[in-house]
Amino acid sequence: GTSLLESLDENAHKHAFGVSEDLKYALREAIELLGNEAANQLRQQASDAKKGFFSGKDQLDPADLSLECLRMVYRLLFMFYIEARPELGYVPIGKSEVYLKGYSLESLRELEMQPLTTPHARDGFYFDATLRRLFRLVAHGCGLGGPVQAELGTTVAGAKDTFALAPLDSRLFDDSTLPLLGKVRFPNHVWQRIIRLMSLSRGQGRGRRGGRVSYQLLSINQLGAVYEALLSYRGFFAADDLYEVKPAPKKSRAPEEDD
Repeated sequence: GTSLLESLDENAHKHAFGVSEDLKYALREAIELLGNEAANQLRQQASDAKKGFFSGKDQLDPADLSLECLRMVYRLLFMFYIEARPELGYVPIGKSEVYLKGYSLESLRELEMQPLTTPHARDGFYFDATLRRLFRLVAHGCGLGGPVQAELGTTVAGAKDTFALAPLDSRLFDDSTLPLLGKVRFPNHVWQRIIRLMSLSRGQGRGRRGGRVSYQLLSINQLGAVYEALLSYRGFFAADDLYEVKPAPKKSRAPEEDD
């Protein structure tokens, strides 16, 4: 019969495929959460400055906003994957306590289920500040002899107090491509919801259980499928309340009776 190792490997691939399907919906919801929060803040900023928002030369283009939200979500997806693969040698998540506890996305992932019981915890900007600092670190890099001391805020007393990170020359982490999102700050409850969506599988359906997403098990092809599924996504401002529906389940044919 089939060996235990082969069956475990097959089940792992099936689970990874199911998780990648969940991620498509999770990322779409994450984009909507970012877009709605950004639109609310930009609307308030326009109102305070007595500028137009939905019309005129200062109107907000929903296509531009959705594209920036898409880039922000892709940043998270990249960091989830790269931190789950320390053998790739890019982020020092397995070598530096400073990076792990002070900069990594994994440190925020540990807070994904933490109740935000006070207004300060819910509407504060700890998640936002940590993520933007991480993104700047990836974009510009750091290392001994460079801006590491100012960036980390630590004394260079030994190798364990510092880490080196090569700058990633990519438009994905270029803040100039996010002119709209650069004007807003997302509160903790928004980022926590997004990280939870991208960290936990839904577990819906027959025989499926929810659990923590292991990005280490996802292949490049599966991540590519998630990426491509969102390329055509474009947000818009709804003039009326909209409802998403799904088709009714197909009725099974009744067994034919013998004559």
